[in-house]
Amino acid sequence: RIASQTGAALKKEKKVKLTISPDNLGEYWEGGINGHFFRIRTGEELELPTSLAELISQSARVKMEAKKLTAAYKGNGKKIG
Repeated sequence: RIASQTGAALKKEKKVKLTISPDNLGEYWEGGINGHFFRIRTGEELELPTSLAELISQSARVKMEAKKLTAAYKGNGKKIG
């Protein structure tokens, strides 16, 4: 029920144009909002609901930040196994 309510709310939202960069994501971006899941092809311009575009943008920022924070440790440390 939550998923269908979320889908209805997303349909009513203002749409924005967005192209998801395929860098390190592969062919698709996958994510969800309140049980409503999306599989969106990267590298193509699409019109998406504002809240979904914000989720994708936040996801990209988190990945970039994590990559920066862990870069100093890459190649260092003990390997197990």
